[in-house]
Formats: sequence, structure tokens, C-alpha cells
Amino acid sequence: MASEIVHDTEVHRQHVRLRIPIVVEIDGARFTVDDWSLGGFGVLGTLPRRRPGERFPVRLHLPFEDFELALETDAELVYALPDGSRFGCRFVGLAAGQLALFRYVVDAYLSGEIVGAGDLLAIRGRPAGAPGAGREVEEERPGVAGRLARIAALLLFLVAGGGLAGLAWLGARERWLTVRAEAAIVEAPVVQVTAPAAGRLRAGEPEPVLAVGATFATLQSGGEEIGVASPCECALVEWLARPGELVEAGRPLALLAAVDRPLLVRASVAPRAGRRLAPGDPAEITLPGTLGTVAGWVERIDLRPQLLGLASGDPTAAARRPLSVVVRPERPLDFGLLGSPVEVRFP
Repeated sequence: MASEIVHDTEVHRQHVRLRIPIVVEIDGARFTVDDWSLGGFGVLGTLPRRRPGERFPVRLHLPFEDFELALETDAELVYALPDGSRFGCRFVGLAAGQLALFRYVVDAYLSGEIVGAGDLLAIRGRPAGAPGAGREVEEERPGVAGRLARIAALLLFLVAGGGLAGLAWLGARERWLTVRAEAAIVEAPVVQVTAPAAGRLRAGEPEPVLAVGATFATLQSGGEEIGVASPCECALVEWLARPGELVEAGRPLALLAAVDRPLLVRASVAPRAGRRLAPGDPAEITLPGTLGTVAGWVERIDLRPQLLGLASGDPTAAARRPLSVVVRPERPLDFGLLGSPVEVRFP
């Protein structure tokens, strides 16, 4: 290409004036641009049907030896000489990518790096660190909105990452650190009442709540009736002997539950998991149906089931017996829940 390139710098202009020959296409007509910059261009010629201040689309053609670059943008007619010898336009709505490409092509053209298509491909294919390599298209710095968008995206990423980490921690804690009872039941301090003498059991209709010393059954021994009294303020849980049955002295007759003391929950916990529990540890009791959950704490760990298992003569079998953990609810449970199965977890 034999075109002459002139690079002029003017103090009072916002953009550097360039003498690189380009062609601009307006309304289907092509004009050779003799003076242009990144802000606009001037043409020796007449632009019909356009008035100053009017905007219209233009297509810029930057010719090289064996190829040309074409850019489409909008321009505004700034002036047109009355004699029709010259007009000038400025670029409007030039996208950031187009402006960056403009700058890149002009710099490369002036430095002689790009003359033909092969030069463009050679620059693109240079390895990192080679001279001229890494000259990427310069982009304008993001504005406040762009920076805020990036900060918001970063914060969203951090929140999402924190949420996923929290879910992972909760899942691991639930799986490895939370102890769940194999079985649990609501119970009360119970009293087993035995026969004070031999006789035939006669059971009356006991009150819902028996006062201390109240008679709730009798034993007929010969012609004598012996009363069976409640040792506490209790409620009848279960008859251990059938009414009308002849019983011997000392035989269990009934099971009473103390109503003047709050209900407890007895949970069966695997020995390995139960070793992580101690009195005072928090507990969560899930009641049956829609009664919700109640918080509580470990009152004591009862080792009697394991001690009783030693009577089998197999200590290892006794060690495998579940631990009995007594949980006290933080608020009193309704007495109607006595004997109800519940779920217990120890977080």
C-alpha cells in the first residue's frame, strides 16, 4: 500500500487528528475522508439531504493491503460549508468495543505492525512475552455502576459460598455430632403397690387422682377386708393382678404414677453414641402428632440396664445394651402424654 500517513497533533483538539486514508459510507454513497480522529471526520465534498445537528448511520472502511476493516456507528453532521465544498461529522453512540478497536488499529497502523492480514494474524499468534505480544484491545475503565455491579456479584458469591458451607456444616453436624435416641417414651415416677396380705382382690372405681392414703382396692381374706392404700398422690397406670384373682401376700397389685412431680422422658441410646452425653446436655423432644417440640436437658444416665445385663454372664453383651438416658423437659408435659412414644435428639 503506497498511501502516505501523516500524524498531526493539535493543542486545542480533544482527539489527535489522523491522516490515515479511510472511506466513509453515508446513505449508500462513499466518501474519501481526508481528516479524521477518534471524535469525528471531515470530508471534501457535498452531503445532500442532511442538515447540521441531524444524526444518521455511517459505515467506516479502513483499507489495508489485502483486507479492510468495517465499523458501523452513528454520526452527527456538525457543519457543511455553504459552497458545498466540505462537511464535518462527529461520532455519536460509539460503543466501547468499537472505540477500543479504533485505538488499537490506529496505534498498530502508525507503528507499522499492521500492513496486511498476515501481520494481524502474526500479532494474534505471538507467544506470551514476545515483543508486541499481549497488546490486547484496550477497554475503557468501568464506571461507578460497573464497579457496584462487580462488588454486588462478589458479595452474592460470598453469601452463596457461605450458605453452602453452612449447609455442609449443618449436614455434617447432624450426621456425625448429633445423637439420636433409638426409642423414647414419656414416663413418670412410678410406684408398684403390693398385696399387704393374701386374699381375693376387689378393685373399685378409683378416682383420677388418688390422695396419699386413699384406698383404691381391697383384699378379702376369710371374712375380713383389708384395704390397699395409695402411698402417694398418684394416678392408676395399670393393674398388675386381675380383679377377683386370689393373690398371695407381697404380690404386685397395681402400678401408680406420681402426679405431683413432672413427667420425664426415658430415651434408649446406643452405647457408642451415649458416651458423648453428660448430665446437663441439651435435648430436643418431638411430641407425637402436631404437638410440636419441647426443649429439655439430660437429667441422668441410668446404667442399670447394662448392670442387669451382667447377670447373663456375658459382659460384652451387657456392654452392647443401650444406655437409658432420662431427659427432663423445660416445661411440664400434659399428664395425658404418659406412656406416649416420642423422638429425642441431642444436638
